Amino acid sequence: MTTLEPGCRACQNTLDMDQEVIARALQAYGVAYVRELGMQKGYRNESHAIEQADGMRLNLIIYKREPGMLKRVHNANRVSNYLASAGFPARRTADERILQLKSGDFVKYASLYKYLPGKTIPWEAYTMEHIKLLGQTMSDMHATLAGLNRGGLPHVADEYLAILDRMERYFAEPGVQTAMQKKLGLTVDTSAVPKLKTLLRKIKSLPDQQVLHMDFVRGNILFETSEIKAEKPAVSGLLDFEKTSFGPPVFDIARTLAFLLVDCKYKEPEKVRKYFLQSGYNKRGNATFQDVRIKDNDETLLDSLVELFLLHDFYKFLRHNPYESLPDNEHFVRTKNIVTVLA
Repeated sequence: MTTLEPGCRACQNTLDMDQEVIARALQAYGVAYVRELGMQKGYRNESHAIEQADGMRLNLIIYKREPGMLKRVHNANRVSNYLASAGFPARRTADERILQLKSGDFVKYASLYKYLPGKTIPWEAYTMEHIKLLGQTMSDMHATLAGLNRGGLPHVADEYLAILDRMERYFAEPGVQTAMQKKLGLTVDTSAVPKLKTLLRKIKSLPDQQVLHMDFVRGNILFETSEIKAEKPAVSGLLDFEKTSFGPPVFDIARTLAFLLVDCKYKEPEKVRKYFLQSGYNKRGNATFQDVRIKDNDETLLDSLVELFLLHDFYKFLRHNPYESLPDNEHFVRTKNIVTVLA
């Protein structure tokens, strides 16, 4: 672990990633660069694209400050490097060291990666071939990750049991209930939460568990071209493994399917499911998936988990946005219309 203590006044309280901090971080890695090509902010990180004197590019990722982030970065790098070594276009570290950026008690972490080319495209613009390719890529990824040991990865069911606890507390707050009803005309039936918790506990004992990505979504999938109507799209990059965990592959499948059902607004849900799961994952990929029913549950395991992820997405919209703005957010509206526990 290399520690960098920025001396700039602007960084002392917030560790804002200005040019001085970026330059000193790259110096700590021994990287001489010509220019920064741009910065992108995500939910958990800032990505700084760097061009070196020889024209080669790198990505310096500055991770969000939150509990357990160092372990998440270690886990993410181990899994993505494993996939990259197997030939996948997964993000690969350019230096194994994780940099600690420290100012007093304020700490963030950084890691340096090889640059992955390509572009993201909007979910709603995905063609049938894009969706099938997603299914195939996830299937091949699962087949490869089945050979990687769990290491220090958390179990995905434990991760979502903790999330359900937070959701349950949030929706039980009188102020939240009043505001949702007044501003959105909605109430949430949380009676399904105990059933979901029971389901998650049962899932921990299922066979064939393995390493998962758990964030296989639009912003983390790069294509060789940004041309939406490309006849043969190709995946050029798999990013952001910070949510990687251990569990049955159905979790990864349900997480991505929940996104597709919301965002592929020009395609019928049954078509989306068919393209992604049947035509892509099962027919084109190296792994296969067969849905199951859990005893005492009316839905299949896949459907139950899709509902869980949609409810979680709905909750995140509420937590991170003013309620008044949500009726104008198309993704929120579509998520709300699919979630079945709303009244």
